[in-house]
Amino acid sequence: MKYLDSKADLTFKKIFGNHPDRLKNLLNTLQSLNEDELIQQQQYLPTTEELKNSGFTDAELRAYDKFWDSVSVERTLLDDRYQKGMEEGMAKGEEVGKSQRSIEIAKNMLAKGMDEATIQEITGLTEDQILQIQ
Repeated sequence: MKYLDSKADLTFKKIFGNHPDRLKNLLNTLQSLNEDELIQQQQYLPTTEELKNSGFTDAELRAYDKFWDSVSVERTLLDDRYQKGMEEGMAKGEEVGKSQRSIEIAKNMLAKGMDEATIQEITGLTEDQILQIQ
């Protein structure tokens, strides 16, 4: 029967190993105990033999860590690509919006009888674009 996962055990030791009061405080906080029922001390059962029989070897632990490191790198790269795509999409949308606004302004200026050269200067539209609007 497997009692410990050596990867989880390493994490457990990192969190609680040098700070035994953290474990007591955590367990006391999670349980609804009266003052006289609070955990005062902890005792670890000898599980070294079970860990040896059911745990990962050092090579397996390194491979496990390497796998999760590669997953982390891949997620970071995907997030970066997503962010870059969002920025490019926003810039393109902004450009299209400005162009549409310039066309609307040019239409209004043409309706007011303004000359094409002035409309080109103010809106930044080309002569062909203004001709298409007319």
